[in-house]
Amino acid sequence: MDFKKMFPDKKISQKKVLDFLDKKGFYIVLVLCITVIGATAALITAHNVRSSKDIGEEDIISPDMASSIINENASNSTYLLPQDGSDAESATETSGEAIEVIKPSSPAASPKAEESPKPSAKPQKAETQSKTEAQGEKVEAVKTAEKSASKSEGKTESNKNVTFAMPVFGEVTFEYAMDRLVYSKTLDEWRAHSGVDLRADRGTPVKVVADGVVTEVKNDPRFGVTIIVEHENGIKTLYANLASGDMVTPNQKVKQGEIIGSVGNTAIIESAEPAHLHFEVLKDNKPVDPKSYLQLPSDDKK
Repeated sequence: MDFKKMFPDKKISQKKVLDFLDKKGFYIVLVLCITVIGATAALITAHNVRSSKDIGEEDIISPDMASSIINENASNSTYLLPQDGSDAESATETSGEAIEVIKPSSPAASPKAEESPKPSAKPQKAETQSKTEAQGEKVEAVKTAEKSASKSEGKTESNKNVTFAMPVFGEVTFEYAMDRLVYSKTLDEWRAHSGVDLRADRGTPVKVVADGVVTEVKNDPRFGVTIIVEHENGIKTLYANLASGDMVTPNQKVKQGEIIGSVGNTAIIESAEPAHLHFEVLKDNKPVDPKSYLQLPSDDKK
């Protein structure tokens, strides 16, 4: 500002300048501030107008941007676009994966998009594989059970084929009869008979038919002095109507053909019969026909 022009006829002095600024300076500063503020507001408004036009012409997230996000993550992505009063547009599907665009149903709805994962075929394959493995295990279990049953049957059949040594040699005076009734001279009645009676003179040595362990030595009220020997495979043999039981003791191991007693006449229910050995074979504690294990004299005659 040229103070000489404002005061052409007067000599400008420092004092006059200070007096002028003191009176008019406030208004000058105020005008300058208003000018700066106006220019700034005009620039900001023009910039906002251009920005709003640019934003209106393009979507917030373009399909290209969505596709690039899908390719990077290799998974489903869900975007929430702003509500503009119209239905939401579904984005382009890329690489077999869909991008879902969800429009909020109400202002209270959660701003986070809910994912709806596409069911995968891998769990079904895993489930199918587990079922196949389970079926395979069942088949193997059945096969194992069948093999075990076959082995058990083989053992049973081999047991039937085992031949014991004869406890005494003599004819059969009373046969095994658990499935029918036979006449008892002593009791004068028809009854079952759980063993065979082998005729032998009193004092005839009685031999054990196979290796085993003596489990009982007792005086039975019906069959008199009785010895029971346990063998392998659940088989036991019973020797009754003995003279005494002093030759062996319980838990004593005996070998096939070893003498364990002698024929007597101590069986009360068979006292009317000729002198004999009452012999039984038990399989799993149940009496079975001794003919399956002994070569009886009656079989030779036939």
